[in-house]
Amino acid sequence: MTAGDAGGASVQWTRGEPPPNLFVPLPEQIANIRRWNEDREWGFADYELDMIDLSPRSHIDPLVVDLIAVYLGESGGYLDGVRRTCHELWNVAADRQLHAWSWDWLRGDGYEAPPKPVRLLPGIDHRPGVRRVTLDLGAHWVPGRHIRPRNVRDVDSAHAEILAAAAHFPRWARSMDGTRVPYIWLSGYQVTFPEESTELRLPGLAWVHYRRTLSLTVDWVDHSHTGWASPVRLAG
Repeated sequence: MTAGDAGGASVQWTRGEPPPNLFVPLPEQIANIRRWNEDREWGFADYELDMIDLSPRSHIDPLVVDLIAVYLGESGGYLDGVRRTCHELWNVAADRQLHAWSWDWLRGDGYEAPPKPVRLLPGIDHRPGVRRVTLDLGAHWVPGRHIRPRNVRDVDSAHAEILAAAAHFPRWARSMDGTRVPYIWLSGYQVTFPEESTELRLPGLAWVHYRRTLSLTVDWVDHSHTGWASPVRLAG
């Protein structure tokens, strides 16, 4: 791929080769889901999990992956399914790392934050269930090119699927460097606190190398960055 420099010349940019073995196969993923479903009382029935297609499928792009994602229903009539799903999957992903940090912990008592203040980007529907999806974890990423989240987000932008990926694939999360494996915007989400900036902010997922910490941060949709992807759902 190419990108123009300030003088108008064409500069060649190429993606670095991701490390091997970033992702685990679907049978291991469904075992994860069964365990988390029981431990965290998500409420999926065995027959729902038995119906998931686990047949292998190959992809040319090494950052395109099939994964099993969950979309939870509301909890007790007070917490909607979008926020519950985000909160639960982040907690699972964080538990799979030695160190993790989330921006919204600052809103709670120490490290006991309320569920994530997020909603889906208008046009994206929340359908409770457990599904196999195909996710492009490198979508819109062009090494060396600065990209604004606002310009690349749409109704196919991923949200809970990215947190499911971080839960299933802790090695992928630790491999984020912006060169071989991009940092991630969760472009299918908007951040609703404070309410007046809902249209202007979105979550981001990054591995902070000097702290060896998985970080769930907040970014501005009009800030331009290089090294970041805005994953999309290709199927599911």
